[in-house]
Amino acid sequence: MKNKVFFSIIIPTFNRVKKISKAIDSILMQTYKNWELIIVDNYSNDGTSELVKSYNNKKIYFYKIKNNGLISRSRNYGIRKSK
Repeated sequence: MKNKVFFSIIIPTFNRVKKISKAIDSILMQTYKNWELIIVDNYSNDGTSELVKSYNNKKIYFYKIKNNGLISRSRNYGIRKSK
């Protein structure tokens, strides 16, 4: 089973660039590698988009949606995008 995604990690975020960085770094340091990371951003204005793109990792997916204060909307969107 070559590079098959066994689970998805979904992280909703809004203006948490430092915490997202720590979360991504933690995921990348794991020894288990069959995952995908889906970050769903509520249009942050703190550099979150640039930070995520700087990882240049094909297993990290970045989406933006307006969740109108409903974090569950971001999580559900991430679930729909997951493999």
